[in-house]
Amino acid sequence: MRANRWMSVADPIHGIIQFDRHDENHRLLLEVMNSKAFQRLRRIKQMGLAEFVFPNATHNRFVHSLGATHLMIQTIQHFKQLKSSRKMLESSYEDTGIPLSQLLLLGILIHDIGHSPLSHTLEDVLDMKRQGMHHDHYWNRKIITEDEELLKIWGKYNPKLPDAVTNFVSEGRQKHFFAYLISSQLDMDRLDYLQRDSHFLGVKYGQIEDQRIITNLEIVELRKDHPVIAVRIEALPAVEHYLFGRHQAYKMALHSLDKASETSLKKTLQRFRWARENDIETGYPADSLFKLMVDGKNLSTRDYLSMDDGYVWEAIKGWSAHAQDPLLKKLASRMMKHEILKFVDLKSYGFSGSLVDIPEVYEALQDYYNKRKLSLEFGFDEVTVRPRAMYLRSEMREPIWINSNQGVVDLREISTLPLQSEPERGEKHLVFVWDRKARKFLRDLLKTHFGKNIEPGEEGEEDDADL
Repeated sequence: MRANRWMSVADPIHGIIQFDRHDENHRLLLEVMNSKAFQRLRRIKQMGLAEFVFPNATHNRFVHSLGATHLMIQTIQHFKQLKSSRKMLESSYEDTGIPLSQLLLLGILIHDIGHSPLSHTLEDVLDMKRQGMHHDHYWNRKIITEDEELLKIWGKYNPKLPDAVTNFVSEGRQKHFFAYLISSQLDMDRLDYLQRDSHFLGVKYGQIEDQRIITNLEIVELRKDHPVIAVRIEALPAVEHYLFGRHQAYKMALHSLDKASETSLKKTLQRFRWARENDIETGYPADSLFKLMVDGKNLSTRDYLSMDDGYVWEAIKGWSAHAQDPLLKKLASRMMKHEILKFVDLKSYGFSGSLVDIPEVYEALQDYYNKRKLSLEFGFDEVTVRPRAMYLRSEMREPIWINSNQGVVDLREISTLPLQSEPERGEKHLVFVWDRKARKFLRDLLKTHFGKNIEPGEEGEEDDADL
C-alpha cells in the first residue's frame, strides 16, 4: 500500500499544516521533526512560567516551530510565483550546494531546538546569554553539530547542512537577505508566536494578518548588488497592526506576576546550588541542571538534551519533599503550591531608585526579616522592568523595509504610529518580598517615608491572587 503523500497537522492558529513527502526539502524536515532532539520541544513550554499568571499558556516550542515553518513554506511558495525570485531560492548558498530554500526551511524549523527547559525563563534566571550560552548562538549550534541522530540525517542529505544553516542565520557576519525571514524585526518566528501566544493567553492583541504581509513581500534592490525583502505599501496597515501586537506582547512578558514567578524560581535554584556546593542532601541531585549552573559550557550535548520542563519540575518536587536544607525545602514547596514572592512597585511612590537607596526603610525591612527568621538573601529581590519601543532601530538592526511610491524606505519614515516610546514611560521597579505580611510591612514603611498611601490596585496588586 502506497504511503499518503501528505503529512497533515491540525493547528488552532493556521488550520491545517501540511508537509509534502514528495518534496525533498519537506522529507528532510520530517526526519528532523522525528528526531529525539526535536521531539524534546514537545516538553518545553513556549512561555516558561507564564501559566502561573495565565493558566492556559501551556503550549510548547514544538507546535510553535511547526507553525513558523508552515508560514515559511507559504512565503517560499509566494516567492516562487515569480521566475526571478524562484531562481534565487533554488540557487546554492555560497559553495555548499545547498539551495537557499532548504536553508530557509531548516533554519526556521530548528531555530528553537537549543532552548533550555522553561524556555526564556530559565535562560534569564541563569543569565545564560551573558555567559555565552544563549540558545540561538550556542546550544542550537552545539546540538545540530554534535547530536548523533541529527548527524546521520545531515549525512543522508548533505554533511555541510549544520555549518551552512548556522552561518546562514548568524548575526556575527553579513547575513544573507533571505535569512531575515528567520530572524529580524518581521520574520516567520514572530508572525507565528504573536498569534499563538495571544491565543493561549486568552488575549486579542495577536490577531495579525500574516497572509496579507506574506503575500505583499517582495525582493527589491536597495542599492546596487544589495537586495532586501520589503513589504509593499499596500500592506503597511497590516505591518503596523503587527508592530502594535508585538508591543503588547512585550508588555505581557513584563507582567509583574510573571516576574514574581521568575524571581521565585531564581531564589529556589540559587538555594539548590548553595546546598549542592555545601554537600547538603537535596533529595534530588539534578546533576545536569547543577552542571549547567556552575560549568555549563562543559555540559555534554546529551546531558543538556536530557533536560526538559518535566526534569526541572521533578527536581523541584524532590527538593520540596526530601531536601535536608529547610530553606530549600520551603522554597521548593512554595513553587509547587504557587506561593510566589509578593511585590511592591517603588515607581508608584514617585521614587526612581532602589530600596537600598532608602537606608532607613531597607534596614527596617532587614530587622523585620530577622525577627521572623526569614532569609533576606533568598526572600528578597529587586528588578527594574522597562517596556520596549514599538519599533527598534539601530545600527545593528535591519529595518522593516517598505516599498512605497517614493522607493524603498525604512518603516519609521512612512508610518504614522508613535514608534518610539519615552524611556521611562511604563517602567517599574519591583521589590519582591517573602509574603503578604512582609509586603504590608514594607508598604507601611513606604507610606511613612513618602507620606503617600498607595491603594492596592494602583501598583497592580489586584492581580496578585493565587490560582
